[in-house]
Amino acid sequence: MTLFHIFGSPSSIDRDILVFVDTLPELETSKILAKQLAPTIQAHFKDAKPPNINFGILHDGVITKTLKGISDETNNAILATYGFHLQPHQLAVTRPVVRDLDAKYQRTARVILSFYSRTTHREGVKQALRGDFKGKCVMLSRLDFSVPVDFGKQATPEVDIYKSIAFQLGQSLALADGIELYTKEDIGSHFPLFGAALRREPIAHECRQALENAKQRFLDNCSTIL
Repeated sequence: MTLFHIFGSPSSIDRDILVFVDTLPELETSKILAKQLAPTIQAHFKDAKPPNINFGILHDGVITKTLKGISDETNNAILATYGFHLQPHQLAVTRPVVRDLDAKYQRTARVILSFYSRTTHREGVKQALRGDFKGKCVMLSRLDFSVPVDFGKQATPEVDIYKSIAFQLGQSLALADGIELYTKEDIGSHFPLFGAALRREPIAHECRQALENAKQRFLDNCSTIL
């Protein structure tokens, strides 16, 4: 039997799932495996939420590796949000772990920059994504979130992009203050001006400016590890 947990925001439009494996598959293999597992996993639920499947290794009650994302974040996110979802399997994660703030900074910068890889900033962004963390921060400082941007004809809708940006910035800024946030609802309560972005609503100037201000705070925080 495949052991898996659902985690994340209770209002999520998809279903975040971590499947426990003994060895992490290669990325391309994981896509095939996820497609094979999806019908079996979906059979546990009556709704049509699409599964967003990730893979992780559990050792001694702690998630030690994940294919995507950060293992310590996934570990604590499951503990924090397991109870929000119908779970076919008993909770296998037994304890929280200390969060790696540097790793979170790195992921936040990488995730946000990746969305700008099909904008007019694409050349600088692609170079930054290939470079070190300092280069990523320099590129982020050149982006102005308060100004509307054409993200190009890509699979990710604009509302999803701003939702992810708000989520990553909110998590990072809160974590710098020792607060762990793992749902859109918690991030929205902590950062009310992010609300429209988190709810995937059209983004007004007030929300754009809030994201720009948050980006500046994020870069200020990152300067301590550069």
